[in-house]
Amino acid sequence: MQALRRRPLFYAAFLISFLILASPVFPPPFQDIFNRISQDDIYWEVREKEKSVFLGGVIISEVETRISGYGDPLTGFVLEAKKAWIEQDKGGKKVSGRVKCYLKRLAVPLKYGDEIVIRGDLRLPPGLRNPGGFDQSVYLARQRIRTVFYGDKHFNAKLLRRGQTNFVYGKALEAKHFLSDRLSRAFEKNEAAFLKALFLGERSELEEDFTDLFIKTGTMHILAVSGFNIGFLCAALFLLLYPFPVPKNVKLLMALITIWLYCAVVGWQAPVVRASLMASVFFMGQLLGRKADALNSLGLAACVILVFNPQALFDVGFQLSFLAVFGIVCFVPLFLKRAELLPHEHKTLKERVLFYLKEIFWVSFVCLVVTLPVTVQNFYIVTPLSVLSNLAVVPLSFLLFLAGVLFFLSAAWTHSALGWIPFLMSGLMKLFVAILKGIEQIPGAYFIVGKLGWPFFLCLVLGISYLLANKRIKNRTVRAAVILLFLMNVFCLQEMSRQFNRPFRMTVLDVGQGDSIYFEFPQGGNMLVDAGKGGDGDKGRRVIAPFLKSKGVRSIDFMIISHPQEDHIGGLPVLFDEFRIKRLGEAGSEYPTELFHEVKGKIKKERSQHRILREGGALGEFKGVAVQVLGPAEEWLGRGDVNNESLVLKLTYGSTSFLLTGDIGKEAMAALLEKKADLSATVLKAPHHGAKFKVEGERFVKRVNPKVSVISVGARNPFHHPSQMTLDVLSEVSGSQIFRTDRDGAVEIVSDGRHLDVNLPVRS
Repeated sequence: MQALRRRPLFYAAFLISFLILASPVFPPPFQDIFNRISQDDIYWEVREKEKSVFLGGVIISEVETRISGYGDPLTGFVLEAKKAWIEQDKGGKKVSGRVKCYLKRLAVPLKYGDEIVIRGDLRLPPGLRNPGGFDQSVYLARQRIRTVFYGDKHFNAKLLRRGQTNFVYGKALEAKHFLSDRLSRAFEKNEAAFLKALFLGERSELEEDFTDLFIKTGTMHILAVSGFNIGFLCAALFLLLYPFPVPKNVKLLMALITIWLYCAVVGWQAPVVRASLMASVFFMGQLLGRKADALNSLGLAACVILVFNPQALFDVGFQLSFLAVFGIVCFVPLFLKRAELLPHEHKTLKERVLFYLKEIFWVSFVCLVVTLPVTVQNFYIVTPLSVLSNLAVVPLSFLLFLAGVLFFLSAAWTHSALGWIPFLMSGLMKLFVAILKGIEQIPGAYFIVGKLGWPFFLCLVLGISYLLANKRIKNRTVRAAVILLFLMNVFCLQEMSRQFNRPFRMTVLDVGQGDSIYFEFPQGGNMLVDAGKGGDGDKGRRVIAPFLKSKGVRSIDFMIISHPQEDHIGGLPVLFDEFRIKRLGEAGSEYPTELFHEVKGKIKKERSQHRILREGGALGEFKGVAVQVLGPAEEWLGRGDVNNESLVLKLTYGSTSFLLTGDIGKEAMAALLEKKADLSATVLKAPHHGAKFKVEGERFVKRVNPKVSVISVGARNPFHHPSQMTLDVLSEVSGSQIFRTDRDGAVEIVSDGRHLDVNLPVRS
């Protein structure tokens, strides 16, 4: 009770968190407290079926432009819906709710606060499409967005009026755009993108390879606007005010105003709101002559955020931010204690620097350990060298932040006097990145551990909690060593458990308009056939790599390229960077594109065992599984149609078989039929994403006679795949089941050698 009286807000935050986590088991009226949808929300209009609508409302977010997976420019923003004209309803009806909008055509630039009318398709956002992947519907729901809108490319948005929303937030966005524009003008593209992420939390312009560098070195917090930014901002402010005779209370008030203005500019992100609230409590305590309790301040911040947005509890940024601060407050003192000084005694500069480095080391270690359950379950990796990374980059980040504050001031008023600052910042950034790249190259900088099963996850949480809270361990080095030994055992046991009861498993991933199929074999080994599309919507990075990492995969035993078109090899450059590819097989087709030559360069650089596969060949690397190469034959090559040069593979396990056909067309199908190859298979991966079958296609399907057909195809693709004729031909096979990745998401097929089980491991 004494602890409850001392820290009521901290325990209140725990109670709110428990109620939100437990809400699914409570009756529906109680759940509605956390997930209430008003009766006039536009969500109800499309809950059962997407609709074509005219939609009127006000833009309540920034307006951003990006390139879609099909290469088209898309303008995106969040619209607060006001009125909708559903289908033939000319009068329209009043609606509410937030809608994520994507428009292909704009006649006039749009911005925050514009009231507009748009026409297009309104639908529910897609859910989780692949194991280990990104769930857009959950992500949007945390922002209270439950519908998405895709604009008609033949209709321009109609602007009704401007300035229809919050004046203060509008001015904050203008300030953000002003600062962002200053950075773009003063620095080259990549440097400006890094600085925008560091100062403004604007990560949309960062190259994904650059973001991965921070993830792999455990320094992603540098790019996430959070307590580091608030701490650096306050430190920079006090340092700049130090030479001036400004009273302490005035400095504190200036700091309070500055952090909340900064919070508004970066968009009220949960981690920075948490840091701002805690800093405010501390500064108010200083002004009133009272000492603030850190855990109580943390609890107050959690209560405020969760009351306004209960869904924030499930946001990874919120979880990592609060766990890190909790760990720093509660457990860093176990590893590092400040020496008590006599009156008028002062530390030397050397002692201060040494203590500062020790503090960074132990803070980094504690944050790594405390946040590990969240990072493992969401990113599937462990970064043991993050402690070393932070020792180097945290001091550099402060110097960069201080220089950035001076830059923004000089850009507005005295640019000529402080024109050297951009050169200093550029040099600091180059040093910053060079250090991280050097650490990334150290063996053991990061490990792929995969997503933990619930028994191991529970063991991890309880074990970390016990070892950090155990008062009998007095020596900090012993405590750290025991924690590290415990973590190694958990991850080793998880890895061992994956090797038991391994079935034959085929997973057709949803990579949009492309192919990627992953096989796990009962006696060990794996094989990946194709790697989806690259470019802006790189499926290697966004789908395949997260899927493999979630399974704890570190190497690919055999990589198969069916043929070298972008929708089959686009993700390969990323896979070469992320995983060890031991062997690679292809038909040897030439395809004169930049991507093709990049992949060829990667193959040579990584020194993977390279094999050219032809009709009549076989892969003997996998015990208990026969892999036959049915095509292409030599005479198929060089005829100008790379689709017909696709590898055709047949895998046999027990009495079940799997036929993979790449993008073959009628000519290749006719050739296979003429050769009287054994095409019969239990499972067929439909050729060319379900393109229209000709007579040869009908004969081909009859010869295969599949019990299960899987079509790997992109939703709303411009080719109108799959063809209805192809669907009809496949459905005519007696007892056949048809699965489509555009409709079903990833398709998982498990075989025991006699029977098949088809699972849809994710919801659409």
